[in-house]
Amino acid sequence: MADVMGYDDTDFEVVGDDDLISGAVLGAALRRAASPARHLRLPPKADWRKGQLAPGVMARQEGLIPLPMTPLQGGGVFSATVASITWQGQLQKPFRGERLLVTTVRTGTTATGRLIGQIFVGTDLQLADISGIDLETVGNPASFGTRLTLLQAPPGVLIRLPVTISLVPTSPDTVAGFVTLLGRVIN
Repeated sequence: MADVMGYDDTDFEVVGDDDLISGAVLGAALRRAASPARHLRLPPKADWRKGQLAPGVMARQEGLIPLPMTPLQGGGVFSATVASITWQGQLQKPFRGERLLVTTVRTGTTATGRLIGQIFVGTDLQLADISGIDLETVGNPASFGTRLTLLQAPPGVLIRLPVTISLVPTSPDTVAGFVTLLGRVIN
């Protein structure tokens, strides 16, 4: 047996040839303890407790939830007198937006304009260019593959969508917009 500094022979056994290199041990394996290990085996958690560390103490989880966006002008209705509206949502938990949902209700024959807007997380523009995009196309609930990856933001940050209508309807026609942002939250 080779001498290993700091250990006695009861802890290790040599598993190799130490004669090849003077003073070096090529391999050693830890012996199993002579006494049997004592482990307490707990029953598996019930399905309804999978997300809990203990009763009433939740483990960190990630979920997909909606962030309602509130119109700051005109109640979300474009008209002859309201040509731009900012939708805003304020975060209560860490959030990363992933799916924009935009629906419109058009009333009248001149209510044909499209909603053109930008997406801001805090002060950061979330577009590849400063021009607006057609929010009705990107945010169409029936669209496939229009998922976004917005910046993750901490609680208190505002997510804003300044929106203009491409063709302002004449009175009394209107275009009502409804905006929701789905995103990931870390609990």
